[in-house]
Amino acid sequence: MTLQRIVGLKQLEEEIRRERAMLASGEFPWVIPSFPSKPTCFDVVIVGAGMAGLAVAFQLQQAGIFNFRIIDTCMPGLEGPWNTYARMKMLRSTKDLVGPAYNFPLLTFQAWYEAQYGESNWQHLGKIPTHLWMEYLGWFREMLQLPVQNCAHLVHLEPVENLLKLSVIHGDMPEDFMTRKLVLATGRGGFGGVDLPEFVKDLPKGYYSHTCEEIDFRALKGKRLCVFGAGASAFDAAAVALEAGVGSVTLLLRRKHVPKVNKLASLTYYGMSAGFYHLSDEERYAFMVESWGAGGPPPHEALDRVQGYSNFFVKGEAHIQCVFVEKEELVVLLTQEELRCDYMILATGFKVDGTQQPELRDVADKILFWKDRGTLPKDAAEKFGSFPYLGPHFEFLEKKKGEAPFLKHLYCFNYAATLSHGLISSDVPGIGVGAHRVAAGIAADLFIENSRANFENLVQYNQSEFDPRDYPFLP
Repeated sequence: MTLQRIVGLKQLEEEIRRERAMLASGEFPWVIPSFPSKPTCFDVVIVGAGMAGLAVAFQLQQAGIFNFRIIDTCMPGLEGPWNTYARMKMLRSTKDLVGPAYNFPLLTFQAWYEAQYGESNWQHLGKIPTHLWMEYLGWFREMLQLPVQNCAHLVHLEPVENLLKLSVIHGDMPEDFMTRKLVLATGRGGFGGVDLPEFVKDLPKGYYSHTCEEIDFRALKGKRLCVFGAGASAFDAAAVALEAGVGSVTLLLRRKHVPKVNKLASLTYYGMSAGFYHLSDEERYAFMVESWGAGGPPPHEALDRVQGYSNFFVKGEAHIQCVFVEKEELVVLLTQEELRCDYMILATGFKVDGTQQPELRDVADKILFWKDRGTLPKDAAEKFGSFPYLGPHFEFLEKKKGEAPFLKHLYCFNYAATLSHGLISSDVPGIGVGAHRVAAGIAADLFIENSRANFENLVQYNQSEFDPRDYPFLP
């Protein structure tokens, strides 16, 4: 059945169930429980129920792995950035990308959208509205009946008997359970948290926010606002502030000009997604430095939102020396001048530093990082050396061989994987490719770990293809 013939969400869902049955999805749960004595032991736990976590969960189902759980710190509907700090009105990706519905057309955003609004509306749609993308992800989760535990925060992990023991706070109650594999699908800030510049370290928190935080823009009405950064999140925050009626917004960027070219957009083809990991360290580093070096420009939709506001200003080559409070206002000292404002928003992105990730505090010193390889140029080791150097299926590797074999059960499927695997762990275009790679690695490991039991099942297999009594001519 083509998309054009599907009318209504109910019919789409029926067709999805029919096609999944045709693919035998879920018909043969082959994983052998290795630890039946453990009352609560999962084959896989996924941390993060945003796009990346849902994509991995779908691929686990496709691989016949069903004993898994997804946990997320947020309440239902607030997973990921889409209904929180993603302040753009439209996704930055084009509408026709497959996303988490890897190799299953009827699970794509296009199928979901056309089933409700029709093919004609799809043809006239530009980029995907952010709120619709979040609605789609919610439907994706419900359609696949993915087991998500919301309001559950991973606080600690430790290896126990070839398993990982997870300590979780669920609501206000502590909960411990075991898992054979753990996937960190924790997004942009999932391997080090926010990146705060030195000049705000001593500022009272009431005077600034990071763009990833909840900001009460209504409380800033009439105020003078400084936004530090030049990327999409900076312009999105400035736009929301202007729309909320702030007195003025001054956007400060260290570069002379706002970047115009998004080189990362040229890397969304399948060959890049499939082949990047297999390049040498030097080649992978060269690709990513060339992509990141020019900076990430704001999309034209973000510029359209701020255009025409007479109280919006952009200042290039704005190198902040220090910021301090004087008579209840912020004084921002630049190299050549002084600015005064009432509040500052930092669009400074996220750190990549596993030693700063709370749940990894007891294992981070055993993880192999890019700086440990010795393949980065000296001037790049400080900037990129804290990226984890990952295995072929996003698994952590040991810094010292034999010291931490449990790390092979821990998968880094977030932004920190970019230097090892490219753009397939956090962005819409390649997320399905990355999720498939994670699930394939987990499936292989679960099979290998139970190879003796799997062989014994083969030995014991005795299902006859026919009844010999029906064929008396056979010897």
